[in-house]
Amino acid sequence: MRFNHGMIDAHVHGHGGPGVDQFLRNAHDHYLASGLDAECILSVRHGRSGCITDAEALLMKAEMPDWFRIYCNPAWRIEGFDGSPEGVREQIRLLTEAGSDGVKLGDGEAGPETKRDDPMYDPLFSYCEANNVPVLYHVGGAVTLPARRVFQKSREFVEGPPYLRYTEGIDDDKPARDNVPLEVMESKWDEVDRILARHPNLKVTFAHFLFLYDHFDRLSALFDKYPCMKVDLTPCFDIYYSLSQHPDRSREFICDYKDRFIFGTDNEMEQDPIPHLIYQRAFLETDGPFFSVKWGIDLHGIMLPEEVLKLIYRDNFLERVNMERRIDPKKAAEYAEWLYETVKDFPELPESHKEQVREVARRFRAK
Repeated sequence: MRFNHGMIDAHVHGHGGPGVDQFLRNAHDHYLASGLDAECILSVRHGRSGCITDAEALLMKAEMPDWFRIYCNPAWRIEGFDGSPEGVREQIRLLTEAGSDGVKLGDGEAGPETKRDDPMYDPLFSYCEANNVPVLYHVGGAVTLPARRVFQKSREFVEGPPYLRYTEGIDDDKPARDNVPLEVMESKWDEVDRILARHPNLKVTFAHFLFLYDHFDRLSALFDKYPCMKVDLTPCFDIYYSLSQHPDRSREFICDYKDRFIFGTDNEMEQDPIPHLIYQRAFLETDGPFFSVKWGIDLHGIMLPEEVLKLIYRDNFLERVNMERRIDPKKAAEYAEWLYETVKDFPELPESHKEQVREVARRFRAK
């Protein structure tokens, strides 16, 4: 049932480990629950103990090609993988030739001491630029987190269901607090500028508004300088809180740059997709105040025009990704076999997880 018809979620996380069939079932059930037209699953490697998701994601796309796109994640600092600039580029070559639609990058993946504009990233960015491979890049974090509140419960013991009893911490309002120093974010935004100056044709989307929701002038300057750059509207709750403080200004800015925003939820493939979708659609499609129970904050909808919503919900992502692109079973099998040979001796990785990689290779060989 398509009750979010015309929408593609470009930012959903998937994690390996439960078993090949269980991974495929999670993907199937999450998609059906979402009511969306398609989802883009982002693989993230979690060290030597959890670095197999890319193989299962390839199989997921092969089994459900109309439902899923995938962005895969190179291994930078996982012992046993070649994390050199050339090695990372080779990982991405293998994955994209197998059928991955793009690359997912996290902040500081090459090491906390490595700046985002370090030349070591250039081989990867140059490969993506030359081969029209889109990149989703998470850089930075919120400078300030707003105060949050929750529904109150009795602090005195009463006979009754446990869910009516107060639990310290969980059932307390949260004060506003500082998060990432502004000078740190200023430095990261400067590094992003220098990356794009060297790679102006890189089809990069920066996650979470690039955390520039309080700095429209700086974001507009980047948009004006770099036509290939986009940001996604994936929520950290501070983003939507800040945009809600000046809804008319936020609406005007997003409409002015309507071809630069992509919709995403930051949902986990193993969790309920609906809450984020509800709050985001309320923010983007309605006009007026409402309370987000999930985030604990007051929001104010910005009610975007239909033509702008169509771009954000669908067309801006399709400018990045070819929905007709399919998996190459032979190259996907070769990648899974390469991954197995790489991880088979990792003591931190459960044997059952290693076997899942081999199972993916077997299934692709059988196609």
